[in-house]
Parts: sequence; C-alpha cells; structure tokens
Amino acid sequence: MNFIVNNSPFAGREGKMVTSRNIRERLDRELRTNVSLRVEDTANPDTFKVSGRGELHLSILIENMRREGFEMAVSKPEVIFREEEGKKLEPMEYLVVDVPSEYQGSIIEKMGPRKGEMVAMNPMGDTIRLEFIIPARGLIGLRGEVMTETRGTAVVTHTFHDYAPYKGDIPGRKNGVLIAMELGETTATRWMPCSREGSFSSEPVSRFTAA
Repeated sequence: MNFIVNNSPFAGREGKMVTSRNIRERLDRELRTNVSLRVEDTANPDTFKVSGRGELHLSILIENMRREGFEMAVSKPEVIFREEEGKKLEPMEYLVVDVPSEYQGSIIEKMGPRKGEMVAMNPMGDTIRLEFIIPARGLIGLRGEVMTETRGTAVVTHTFHDYAPYKGDIPGRKNGVLIAMELGETTATRWMPCSREGSFSSEPVSRFTAA
C-alpha cells in the first residue's frame, strides 16, 4: 500500500501528525520492531510504499497510527508479484468457505471472476464446505461481499498456498464512489436524488481517505 500525505478537502481535521516527515519518522520507528514490514521511498516525496504480510498486517499499523494522531491517505492494497525464468508469478491462497447450502451457488458464482478454482465440496449437515485455490488479489474485498450475500452466516478462512503463473486480470469495482467535498447538515429530501447513484451508510466515516 502507499501511505500518502492527506491532501483531501478535509485534511487536518482529525489528526495532528500530517506531514511527510511525521509519517516517515513513525514508519522508521515501526521498522525497528516490525520485522515483516518494508518501507520504500517513491518518486513523490509525499508518498511511501509500505509492504507487509497481508491486509490485516497493514490495517493494524494504520489503526495504531490513527490512534496516535496521524492523518494520511492510503491507497488500495496490491499483491507482490515474483518473476522467475521470465514468467510472472503471483501468490495463491487456499480458501475455505463454510456456508448454508442455499447460498453455495452464489458463492461459487462469485469465485469465477476472481479466478478462484474449486478443489473440494464437502456437505456438513445443513452447511457445505467449499474449498478454492484463488489468487491473493482475488481475496481483496471478498469477505464483505460473501457476508452480505449470505446474511452474515458464512465462515471464511484462508492461508497461503503457493506461487503460480499470473491468472489474468480481475474485474475491479463495479460501482463508483460518492465523496462529500464539504462538511454540513442536510435533509433526507436532499439525499434522495443521490440515492440513484449509490448507497449510503449511517456508520461513521473513517478519518483515513482512500486514494
């Protein structure tokens, strides 16, 4: 992921540590104890490339920095590829989904565009266990979709499997993103025209801006 100095319209409202020097010093301190972390400079002095052992590893670092008063933008996560003998290799995950049998069709359907290959299907009473080998990049955003599709009844686990030849492009976000450019109050009637363009949540907005 890229850690970027926040240049959004709401910059400076949530944190006190906002400069590139603040962020770089904090990442340097983290490197002393977090042996799995890698930090690289980029052509842009306000952007740092941070590599770790998955989304959870990086999200814990981001949350710790947020609680310490840091404010920044972060890019979407990307997997780290390898190249061996001129071939592009990508990390694969062994994915296990325990789901009620009525949802198995929709779960299998979701794995197709994400290049997931089913290797086993085991009935277990009222639930069914589906096992896939899937590119690690295919897991990004998958858990939320599965939980929504199954009404929160699915159990999703995965572990590293191996590196394999690049499986091809995976479709990105289907819907756009709605971004508020100003703070203020509004009414339900003002929101109604926007409802045709996207969905809204009453949950608090994260103080980190997705780049």
